[in-house]
Amino acid sequence: MTSDFTLTCARGTEPALESELVALGLAPQVGVGAVTVLGDLESAYRALMWSRVASRVLVPIAGFEAEDADALYEHAAKIAWWEHLGEDDTFIVEVAAARGRDDHTRYLAQRTKDAIVDVLRERLGARPNVDARDPNVRIHLHWAHPCTLSIDLGGALHRRGYRPRGAPAPLRETLAAAMLHLSGWTPDATLLDPMCGSGTLLVEGACIARDRAPGLERPLGTWRGHDRGAHSRVLTEARERATAASDRPLAIYGRDRDPEAIALARESLAAAGVARGVTLEVGELADARAPTESGHLVVNPPYGERLGTRGDLLRLYPQIGDVLKHRFGGWRAHVLASDRDLLGRVGLRSDSKIELNNGPLECVFASYAIRAAKSDDASPGWRKARPEAAMFRNRLAKNDRRLRGWAKGQRLDAWRVYDADIPEYNVSIDRYGDAVVLQEHRRPHHVDAKLADARLQDAMLVVKEVLGTEDDALHVRVRVRHRSEGAARPGQYEKRADEGVRSVVREGAHLFEVNLNDYLDTGLFLDHRRLRKIVADAAAGETLLNLFAYTCTASVYAGARGARVTSVDLSAPYLEWGRANFERNEIEPRGHEFVRADVVQWLSGPPREKYRAILLAPPSYSRSKGMRAELDVVRDHPALIRDAMRRLAPGGALFFSTHARAFELDASLESSLVAEEITDATVPRDFPRGPHRTWRFGAR
Repeated sequence: MTSDFTLTCARGTEPALESELVALGLAPQVGVGAVTVLGDLESAYRALMWSRVASRVLVPIAGFEAEDADALYEHAAKIAWWEHLGEDDTFIVEVAAARGRDDHTRYLAQRTKDAIVDVLRERLGARPNVDARDPNVRIHLHWAHPCTLSIDLGGALHRRGYRPRGAPAPLRETLAAAMLHLSGWTPDATLLDPMCGSGTLLVEGACIARDRAPGLERPLGTWRGHDRGAHSRVLTEARERATAASDRPLAIYGRDRDPEAIALARESLAAAGVARGVTLEVGELADARAPTESGHLVVNPPYGERLGTRGDLLRLYPQIGDVLKHRFGGWRAHVLASDRDLLGRVGLRSDSKIELNNGPLECVFASYAIRAAKSDDASPGWRKARPEAAMFRNRLAKNDRRLRGWAKGQRLDAWRVYDADIPEYNVSIDRYGDAVVLQEHRRPHHVDAKLADARLQDAMLVVKEVLGTEDDALHVRVRVRHRSEGAARPGQYEKRADEGVRSVVREGAHLFEVNLNDYLDTGLFLDHRRLRKIVADAAAGETLLNLFAYTCTASVYAGARGARVTSVDLSAPYLEWGRANFERNEIEPRGHEFVRADVVQWLSGPPREKYRAILLAPPSYSRSKGMRAELDVVRDHPALIRDAMRRLAPGGALFFSTHARAFELDASLESSLVAEEITDATVPRDFPRGPHRTWRFGAR
């Protein structure tokens, strides 16, 4: 029987899907995010077997208009569901809603499921079960005008089955195949992905070259409408083609700076049955060279969706351009990016740009014809800061000369060199031994984004020039906007990466582990250096309660002075980090308490112990998963301080410190407690702008 069937796809990949279907001898009609084909079930099986770009293959069984979930139920209950599944089958209903139909899709799926179950129970006297993980029959509802109920022949087709469990999935397999198609690459040309991650582009390319159908291992399911003879013919042909092409030579290369990523890519290739002939190597992007005179370089760089990573991307995209210009003359290059401004920093003129969706992300796929360069030196060292950066360069050099000797005298490996001294260069620069952390402060609304990016790149180039920082020792962070500026405010210690590499820095007599990659904050608040000593002096030989303890650096100071310390924080990883800091300083952690708890909730309970000194340094704002409610220090500090004071021993001192901007202490605290601002005593020499304010409280 001949009828329409539909293939869905990511927006922007419709031309690639159309081309695939034409090559299969089908006549597609192209829509937005979908292609319709008039053909029999064998044609649908052929599309299911061979399409590398399609997201789903849907065979419609009913169409109707429905304005709400009740009308949907009525129409679904008229369908002869016993012709599609029986009582022993499992099934699932999945819903895709058209734009403008923002009804609750879970409820729509539930009402459709109710109709199916009710019809089959009445007809068969029993009902099938729902299985969300591995159903025998998938039913798809397109909630639009009109609505369409379909049998989903293969489920989500991007799930090819070769990706190792737990591997990151920044690029869907279907989109990777579409990128290769849209790039114009063919198996007789060289293919290189210099940032291959777990190898999705490589696997898709190798499967194309070896004529291995993406549906070769896909189970058919138990839909009662299947024509198993037709499917068997399609499957037999696919197996014969894969066997015939299994020894075709490949010119496919992948590299990544992360050895674990290369291991995952190797595992992916092996699982897909195409490992032989693909060359993998660990290496930096800057060291990549063309393996042949011509070919296609296809890359999906990081998108910068993680917190604070835009600064890294401002370095990466110019480097991509450098490497392409100086190492890949005669090649074609193709870059998928989620930000057009970043693409502009590649520094090459693209000959095409295609808008593509990678899941919910709107991306641009840009292609470049690379001309041969005069030199193969792909080092970005030839890049120089703009002339406008001269004043910034001079100030940074002056600060470094002034503070370097002071830091040595203080036995400091970590200190601040520059703190937005010049308004146009609104960054902070901290030394951590041979490494440098450059962090952009919140961007003013009136500064153009491109100008701010240019200044940030100036700062990165000047830091490397003036401080002699190696490229891999420069760590760049960009703060996200606050909620009041139209974006959700992050937690203070939210992760931005997951490399897990720590280094050790000295602070006077103490050693602390820092992580310069994974978080906006490194694990050591440099501006609290003097506060840590003041608190430790107050607790010496007695007891300290460290609230919002973070990585327990103040606890280490106090523990080294003979204090017994209780450190309270909601984060188990940070408390473990705190224990490591204790051990690093040869302080036995078992003599101290590390309490994982919501500090606000913990303080509201009955006091079990009184402490000689208390440090209360809450984040300005926090909305962590384990908290009962969000914390805003401006609003909540009076209650926090009063609750903490209930834990203070007679004659003791509570130290409250905050980084909140424009903070003012609630007047009621000064009338009920002995309060003394000691900010001048707690701000160190390398922080002239005064990043925090601190008070010492005692009981009246």
